[in-house]
Amino acid sequence: MTTHEVEEMLSITKKTLIYYENEGLVKPARDSNNYRNYNQEDVSRIKFILLLREMDVTIEEIKQIINDRKSIRDVLENKKDMIKKQHLDLENIDERINNYIKRRKVKIAVDHVLDYGTIYDRLYFYKDYLQYGQTKINYSDVKYFKLSMSSSIGLMRVLVAHMNYYVDLDVVTQHDTYSFQIMNNEVVYQMMERIKAYPLEDPLGLVDIYLNKRDMVQLNQYINRHFRKWAKEYHLDNPRESILKKRIKTKMFLNKNYLIINDRIIMHIKCVLSLLMRLSIYFPFVIVKESFLKLSFFK
Repeated sequence: MTTHEVEEMLSITKKTLIYYENEGLVKPARDSNNYRNYNQEDVSRIKFILLLREMDVTIEEIKQIINDRKSIRDVLENKKDMIKKQHLDLENIDERINNYIKRRKVKIAVDHVLDYGTIYDRLYFYKDYLQYGQTKINYSDVKYFKLSMSSSIGLMRVLVAHMNYYVDLDVVTQHDTYSFQIMNNEVVYQMMERIKAYPLEDPLGLVDIYLNKRDMVQLNQYINRHFRKWAKEYHLDNPRESILKKRIKTKMFLNKNYLIINDRIIMHIKCVLSLLMRLSIYFPFVIVKESFLKLSFFK
């Protein structure tokens, strides 16, 4: 077979064929005019090389396989181990990236230091700069501030979910963007006073809202009336966090339409049902039967 015929048959370029030949992987015969003439063994060898290359086997590894210095299984198992390691490395890199760009939960203070304990990091607004940890951001380096909002579902009280609303602040500088979720809503108006003189992206009009509604009850009522519309229009997180999402993951085994759940979970369920019965609340979709829990869902 000529070089062109092999190219057509295997969808391979002439350059690749010559490369394999120069690497000693295939040695086609030459005719009287010095043209390459590939026999069936050469074609099978090239197919084999292409198969290994699809599995990301290197040329050096292919040489070792062809020269019987390594088996195909050994090479592929090593390749699989390497892929696992690379995957773990990529996951670590991804985790580091996410940790760097994630929105930080902070409590803010304007022109003074928070003198009380908090589980959150602190973001300070001073006269000429912002301070977050060891990071100092001069106002002169800020291109603009971007304001938005998110919600979260708080603790359940008497079977009623309480919605919390938090201001999101992005500080966009010449070289980076710092993203924060402000956790002490009662002092956000002080931050608004400080940043209102600088370039802003404020599609919700939060600066005016917080400056004009200092009473926290009125503020929350106003946000509660409007947030669903805002969330839909501006694709806000609604909710970003919820205690309902923090579910206990348990292993369940299907057995004759029943879900077998460990005794500890059943004990908790029985306690809850007992409490609900005392409150005269009826749950038709939960049935506890000895060591089984049968769930029926109604749409």
